[in-house]
Amino acid sequence: MEFSSLLLLSPLLICITSILLHVANRPSNKQKRLPPGPKGLPIIGNLLKIGNRPHESLTGLAKIYGPLMTVRIGCVTTVVASSTDMAREILQKNDQAFLGRSILDAVTAETDYERSIVWLSGGTKWRKLRKLCNSQVFTTQRLDALQRLRYQMMEDMVQRVSQAGEAGETLYIGNLVFGTTLSSFSKMMFSGDAFDPNSEEAKELKELFRRIMELAAKPNLADFFPILKPFDPQGIRRDIKCCFGRFQTLIDSKIDGRMKRRASGSQRSGDFLDALLDHSEEHGPDELDCRDVRLLLMDMFVGGTELQILPPPQWNGH
Repeated sequence: MEFSSLLLLSPLLICITSILLHVANRPSNKQKRLPPGPKGLPIIGNLLKIGNRPHESLTGLAKIYGPLMTVRIGCVTTVVASSTDMAREILQKNDQAFLGRSILDAVTAETDYERSIVWLSGGTKWRKLRKLCNSQVFTTQRLDALQRLRYQMMEDMVQRVSQAGEAGETLYIGNLVFGTTLSSFSKMMFSGDAFDPNSEEAKELKELFRRIMELAAKPNLADFFPILKPFDPQGIRRDIKCCFGRFQTLIDSKIDGRMKRRASGSQRSGDFLDALLDHSEEHGPDELDCRDVRLLLMDMFVGGTELQILPPPQWNGH
């Protein structure tokens, strides 16, 4: 975080310090049974020990305290599993006990985020959405049907690299891969309504995804000190809300256009969007409404293009 930001936040932090100390030092009726871990400082916990390279710091701490340890990140107590065996114990053998997850403050800027398959706990709604995805998106039949499309896109990408080499042109591989991935996901979901990878719309999508990932990954005081959440001290929730809003508008335009064509009796495309709308019509909005459809599309777009929004390398044809 920038030093100037810390200066601006200092008065607020000082005002709440006494409250936090009182709560932290208040005796508890129940002693929590937690794994061992480093002793933290008041207020900030183990933040200084974790530092700017948490993966390295946690690896070092695990050598001292074992594969299951407790660290305090600000006011948030966190249990860290750092070995394959311990991760298997948690994620496979006791997965039902760990279905809940902490939700980043930035995520709450998303409208209806609590309905997203990514953030839902393992209840009835989550199981229905997962079953729907498995039966409509990730089926062998659907993936086989898209095999020719994937091959064609890969050939086009290789041809573009070859052309850049022959012309001595600098080629940004990240942009090329993102365009290919976006086109692939778009055609799988929207068929003929897919985003053109060379359009201004696609460029805007890439910038939106990059900005969303950048803001979501940024250390946020509101996550470490929940008492600060109403104040959004770094403006992260405010900024990411704008990105989510524009992203929703782009996806809603695809959904609205498809629903109008369906209402006019146009032939179905048989893509993922049609499958979702068919399911909604068959089972009713109580099981799947337009908000659920939008969130599923957004989750899949962001998840499928996440690795392509990192700063791209460039190749020079000379």
